Amino acid sequence: MIVKHAPTALCTLLLATLAACGTPATPAAPFPPTLVLPTRVPIQPTADSRVAVTTPRAAPTVVAAVPTRTPTRARPSPTPTITLIPPTSTPVPPTETPTPSPTPQPDPARGAILFANGFPGRPNVPTCASCHYVEPVEVNDLVGPVMYGLADRAARRDPNEVSAVSYLRNSITQPNKYLVPNEGDKVYAVGGVSLMHQTYAQDLTPEEINDLVAYMLTLRAR
Repeated sequence: MIVKHAPTALCTLLLATLAACGTPATPAAPFPPTLVLPTRVPIQPTADSRVAVTTPRAAPTVVAAVPTRTPTRARPSPTPTITLIPPTSTPVPPTETPTPSPTPQPDPARGAILFANGFPGRPNVPTCASCHYVEPVEVNDLVGPVMYGLADRAARRDPNEVSAVSYLRNSITQPNKYLVPNEGDKVYAVGGVSLMHQTYAQDLTPEEINDLVAYMLTLRAR
């Protein structure tokens, strides 16, 4: 404030000095008053004031986005996990053992067909009738002895008195076990080896052998 009113004070001091000296002086032109700007006082709103008070908006807080971490993809395990299934408590029924079929009873009728016609599917196995007559003949022109009355002789052939069934079975499966004596110029064996086919035991089934034995037991002398 002192600085602003300095010109006015100087003029007043000059006039006073001149008056003291007794010499009237021509009054100087007054300086224009200095415009003093009033101090601006902010208006405080009252309760009944109609002036809208604008509350400054707070600046939005900027939150920096934190980058999310890229999830790491887990590699599959090279060995798969096997979940064991617990056994059920239901009992498993035992497997039924098949009952073997009974062995057919020896049949002399089937044996007669095998003796006369041979063995199905085995043409290389000699037919019994190709070497033996079952009826008496005047001249035996076949290789083997005549089988007429064989059932009567069978029980007497073996000195160990085996049964007729054992004798006939052994004669088929072991042709060199019982050798029929030669009859004059009729030869049935050479050097202890029968001229009969040697492998009937391998060529025939047990059922076929049983049927042949049952048939030969019917060859009795009449």
